[in-house]
Amino acid sequence: MRRTCTVALFALPFLGYGGVVVLAWERGVRSRRSLRTPLGTRLRLVLLVGLLASCTQAAGQSPPCPPVDTTAPWARTNRTWSNESGLHWSNDSLRRVLLRLGERDQAPRAEFGAHVADTLYARQLMRLDSTLAAEMVLILDRFGLPTRSMVGPAGSDAAMLIIQHSWPLQERVLASAKAIPSGQISPEKLGMLEDRVRVHQGKPQRFGTQFNTGPDGVFRFAAASDTADLDARRSAAGMPPMRQYVCLLEEAGMRVDRASLPPAFRP
Repeated sequence: MRRTCTVALFALPFLGYGGVVVLAWERGVRSRRSLRTPLGTRLRLVLLVGLLASCTQAAGQSPPCPPVDTTAPWARTNRTWSNESGLHWSNDSLRRVLLRLGERDQAPRAEFGAHVADTLYARQLMRLDSTLAAEMVLILDRFGLPTRSMVGPAGSDAAMLIIQHSWPLQERVLASAKAIPSGQISPEKLGMLEDRVRVHQGKPQRFGTQFNTGPDGVFRFAAASDTADLDARRSAAGMPPMRQYVCLLEEAGMRVDRASLPPAFRP
């Protein structure tokens, strides 16, 4: 299935513990998907979708997801964070380093579809993630957490990408991110990171970004707290409503066990 989007649609990393992150590009659509492939162990997947456009279905295919409301508060929050127009940051050299790290992280993931069952490819990505994480440790030790005012939104997001691919860094960075003023780290990335850490610690997630999957390849929603206000928290963090989110996951080819969702978000 191939989707046609008016603007780039991206899905930020599914991040598993004990697996490896891989990123697939649909180059004709400029759509990103990533998932962490299990290597003989259960997989924890963290999903965060940022939507900047609506997609249309090809003829004869199943109905598409409802059009994305780009005027909704969550979409405005997302755009506000990403907008670098007129913005100045204090460390442009570090920003360039981070952007290169992000490119290194994503380059080998471009052909994910062709290598999804290739364990050698997966292990190569694990080694890459380890190498990039080691470089990020040096950056964190020297500069602290790269923020909006330090390296701009794109630089900060690139740093968070590397961090999201390294469990040993996640607890450290979450504590650092919560100690700095609001607005310095993407609320979307921060929410995703918090969910990852909480689920890894056996606690309920807060933003509904995580799913678990087993050998059957079906995605099951990880336990969440206060599901009545889940969409409100997601909106404040720049995330789409849960129903839209699940629909987009399924449109991207994921098999979601909808019975595992909170009752308000089931069909």
